[in-house]
Amino acid sequence: MKSFNRGIYLLPNLMTTAALFAGFYAVIAGIQGNFEQGAIAILIAMVFDGLDGRIARMTNSCSAFGAEYDSLSDMISFGLAPAILIFQWALMDFGKLGWLVAFIYTVAAALRLARFNTQVGIADKRYFQGLPSPAAAALLAGLIWVVESNQIELAITPIAALVLTVFAGLMMVSNTRFSSFKEFNLKDKVPFMTLLVVVLIFVVITIKPAMILFLIFLSYAVSGPVITLLTLKKTRAQRKAQKEEVEQPETAAKQDVVVEENAVEESKSANELDKP
Repeated sequence: MKSFNRGIYLLPNLMTTAALFAGFYAVIAGIQGNFEQGAIAILIAMVFDGLDGRIARMTNSCSAFGAEYDSLSDMISFGLAPAILIFQWALMDFGKLGWLVAFIYTVAAALRLARFNTQVGIADKRYFQGLPSPAAAALLAGLIWVVESNQIELAITPIAALVLTVFAGLMMVSNTRFSSFKEFNLKDKVPFMTLLVVVLIFVVITIKPAMILFLIFLSYAVSGPVITLLTLKKTRAQRKAQKEEVEQPETAAKQDVVVEENAVEESKSANELDKP
């Protein structure tokens, strides 16, 4: 990664700035009561956040400055903005509990980003440790967008927002593994049907974008605990199989010893019987 000298790379940092702008606008929209616009702004920030890193790698313009700038942008767009938006939208009615839950989400996002920065180049690239902050922010923004766009008025909505905010925060700082999808290389050739599937996915999303995107983000958030449980189950099964493999030779050796001892005793008994 290149260090900061006299200048910065324009294109990737421009994408980061666009993500930061969208996150800042989400804060303003939340304060003004434009919750649907704020939720959409967070999702737009998520798109730009995904573009800056890919553009930097594709154009060989990765830098230490870009990495730090991206991290600070993520803290505002996916840590502070969703917390303020969800607080203004639903958590304010809970009083002190509401803003404490919003703070828990914010500090969880900060801890998640700090841990990610310290594990660059060390952690398994196939998985994220903890729910990524953009996905957590998209989960809260998706809920707001669904409720606001469909004008849903349920007494349970604030409670659902409270529970989902706590869940997103805890998942960010947990050791739960989430797929990073980095094994998919966009530069490689793919079958023709893959393009058709991608087009169909976009068509399905456009039918009910708020609902479908929220279900996608919720499924991803739930997939982490499921993957972790399956991995633990597989690991335990492998350890059990290895333990049985180790125990089998020992058991067989003990059986051989017992057989030899029995043979010796039988031989001694036969000799005693043969004596006059």
